[in-house]
Amino acid sequence: MWPADIGLCFWVKHRVPRQRGFTLIEILVVIFIIGILATFAALKVGNRTLDDRLQTESERFAQLMQLAQEESQVKGMPIGLRFTSSGYQFLAPDEKGQWIDYSQGALQKRPLQTPFYAELQVEGRMVPPAQDQQPGSLALNQEQKVQPQILFLPGGEVTAFAVDMKVQGYPYYFHIESDALGRMQFGRRALQ
Repeated sequence: MWPADIGLCFWVKHRVPRQRGFTLIEILVVIFIIGILATFAALKVGNRTLDDRLQTESERFAQLMQLAQEESQVKGMPIGLRFTSSGYQFLAPDEKGQWIDYSQGALQKRPLQTPFYAELQVEGRMVPPAQDQQPGSLALNQEQKVQPQILFLPGGEVTAFAVDMKVQGYPYYFHIESDALGRMQFGRRALQ
């Protein structure tokens, strides 16, 4: 070895940096970043749960519309649908032609659970929810009679309608639409 190499070896041997741990500030920064990421993940999961519930409720409604259409065709009688501020119910005419509650199998009166609500459009016009009233109860005047807002007819025809299932303050909703021939469309949309 050359004498210059000996000095270099001595210098390298004694100048190796010592290993050190993280400083307290570095650890706090990492914990802060992890906390922010966990908060965003929790918010995302919370909205996802609401979105899943909204989608489930909307899919249930669309399937019930299909069922009402099929049941009307099979039984050869019209079936009506009526929206109220608390939910929706299926109706059928009795012997006198009065609309009464039709609680057959899955076609029962359904409440819309909080925080969900529905907006109904019939043939392109917004229809306000009907008053909560028991079918078959005595109406004081013609306006208070229980009437369906949507009809499913035995020939397969349906009142053209669109229903938007929404949550107050939530940026997405589900749109269920049917034309007069009973062809349904279902999709998720964003508020504009």
